[in-house]
Amino acid sequence: MNRHPRIVNFLLAVICIGLLLLLGFFLVVNHRNQTIETDRLKALAASAAKEEGTDAGLRGEEVVREKEENTDPGQNAGENAGDADEETAQSPAEQDPQTEAAGISCWGDEFFSQEEAQYSYKNILQQLLTDSGYQLQVADKTLAGASTLSLMKMAGVSQTDLDQYIAEHTEAAAGAEIPITETGIRDLTVEQTERGDADYIPVLFMGYYGGWNYDPEELAEQEQKILDTFGENKENFVIVGLAPMDGSVDQATYDSVMKEKWGEHYISAAEVTTVPVASQQGQREIAQAVFQKLEELGYITK
Repeated sequence: MNRHPRIVNFLLAVICIGLLLLLGFFLVVNHRNQTIETDRLKALAASAAKEEGTDAGLRGEEVVREKEENTDPGQNAGENAGDADEETAQSPAEQDPQTEAAGISCWGDEFFSQEEAQYSYKNILQQLLTDSGYQLQVADKTLAGASTLSLMKMAGVSQTDLDQYIAEHTEAAAGAEIPITETGIRDLTVEQTERGDADYIPVLFMGYYGGWNYDPEELAEQEQKILDTFGENKENFVIVGLAPMDGSVDQATYDSVMKEKWGEHYISAAEVTTVPVASQQGQREIAQAVFQKLEELGYITK
């Protein structure tokens, strides 16, 4: 009678030890996978950094110097008026509200090389839309390893605004070494800057590679500038957010600012994914979250 409980206890102890070992194994594998994805993204960003422009630091200094020299209020007023006239001239003509979008435009970060582009959330989103009977085209306006400055340039944000950001980032660095993404702007092709998506529904997923001075408030401001380049559907948007690659801003702080700014339009990538965002499954989960949000907000209906 006394031996039986001891055997049971022994077996339970063995099972518990086995479960602990199994849990440890899964934790190690998960950590290794996250490390691999992080290293891959860092390599992607590093290879793309050269395209941001090797003279970015010099350009930043020139912008700061130009800002200090330009102290004539009258001249500034004239320039501001000129910018306002230009924006007015470029804004869409007043017309009846558009009742149906021509497509979905995905702007922001790309987590895969050109050879692996089929795994990107934007391509999976296209598949989800098509399989669900939506006749909507997904426009690819993403850049691999690029800063938000480059994305704003691609969208058509004024050079004056871009130079202002560069000056502020350079000043904030106070002479310390600054990542190329905080001052560099990539050279873009004519095809990249063409805007055939002005009447599409914008989906913005940007900022992972930097360009916003480690300030989520500034990132939200930059996102608004890109939204302002859209036409009738610029109020029908989705924002996806993920804390930066370098860990300079923690996810909780990042999400708090974004949720306050964008409300129901916002999707936290960390909250809707069960694996690293840059993995194939992670991108599928992002695509599914975006698809659901588009339907939830009534931007797409059958």
